[in-house]
Amino acid sequence: MKRQLYGGALSCDVPSGFADVSEFRQVPDNQEVFAEATTDRCVIIELLQMEETVTDAAAAAFYFNEIADSNGCTSTDRQLHQQFTMPATDVPMLQVPAHVAVGTQLVAKYKEAAKNVIQVYVCVLRLPQVTTDIVVSVTVPVAVNPDSSSRGHIATNVDDGSIFLKDIFRTMTVHDWGLFQ
Repeated sequence: MKRQLYGGALSCDVPSGFADVSEFRQVPDNQEVFAEATTDRCVIIELLQMEETVTDAAAAAFYFNEIADSNGCTSTDRQLHQQFTMPATDVPMLQVPAHVAVGTQLVAKYKEAAKNVIQVYVCVLRLPQVTTDIVVSVTVPVAVNPDSSSRGHIATNVDDGSIFLKDIFRTMTVHDWGLFQ
């Protein structure tokens, strides 16, 4: 489902059934967040100052670890499984490579003690001409702790995260480059 982001300056496909989180809680101005309440799956699109000290090849792993840090994950609560780069032809609207990292993180909701295992897909679209990294992350629960407030959520196919991520970066379009000024 095509979604307008940042007041229409960007757009991309976001899975149907995902709600715009800004409609019920505050979201930072540099983020667009969509979530599916019945499954706890989430899509976050962030505009960040380009990390110029990080190589293109290392960008997705860098942001995977940044997300893990913000999720309160220790070094033993995260595991990076793979990294790869999709060619610019797979990002037809922006014509930049998609740097991707996939791994798991142990994350507690609402500062609970019970931790859930989530699969995290991170894609970085680097726009050096505007010194911006577009960071797209998709999270899919893999195992829900029975003591978590998420217990009882509908199980989903973990590979959906990969499909969602590809649909997002393949449809990511900039309509107003003034957003980056």
